[in-house]
Parts: sequence; structure tokens; C-alpha cells
Amino acid sequence: MIPEKFKQRFDGDSGVDIGTESFDAEFPDGELRTITLRLGQPFYRDDYFWIRAELENLDRTDGPLGGESSLDAILTGVAFIIRRLEIYSSIHGLRYYWPGTKEPYDIKMYYLVPK
Repeated sequence: MIPEKFKQRFDGDSGVDIGTESFDAEFPDGELRTITLRLGQPFYRDDYFWIRAELENLDRTDGPLGGESSLDAILTGVAFIIRRLEIYSSIHGLRYYWPGTKEPYDIKMYYLVPK
């Protein structure tokens, strides 16, 4: 969900998600939240492709992110999501689990990103 103050940045975004994934995030104090990753459909504006990448219930919506082609924009969006999750884990101590379990959700392994 794009906050009202950011909506003008996303002019041209259809609001359609091309990919979503939900999992649980556990904070160091024990708080547990369900996080939903959302990647929007790329849109073309000002001679560039743009995309919305969200970490719903964890991070603010910012951007949009861009690329030279729609595929470039998608790859940028995925890389952004992976990096933001890494930052929350390494700096803020979050642990990620598959929904309703204590089975680790490792986005790098899941998306076969080399370490």
C-alpha cells in the first residue's frame, strides 16, 4: 500500500502486484510480525521503467526503483528487497521464518542468490 505522501512518485503504477511472498519476522524483543513482500508491475514513465518494491509491515514504501528495461526494473526490485531484509537481519537482529513455523526463511537460499 503506497502511503498518500508517496503516491505522486508512482504516477503510472497500475497497482497490480506481479509477485508477493509472506513470512514471519521475529524481532530481538520477541515481537512477531507477518511481513509481505510486494513487487509491482513495471511501468514506463519519462523514458525509463519504474517498479514498486514493498516490505509491507516492516519498511516504508519509497522509490520507485528504476531500470533501463522492464526486466532491469524487476531485477532491481528483487535486489532491493533482498538487501533490505539483510539489513534488518544483520543490523536490527530480525529472524525470518516460514509462516506459523520456526523453520528459517532464508531469502538468499530461496531465490538462489550466491553468498
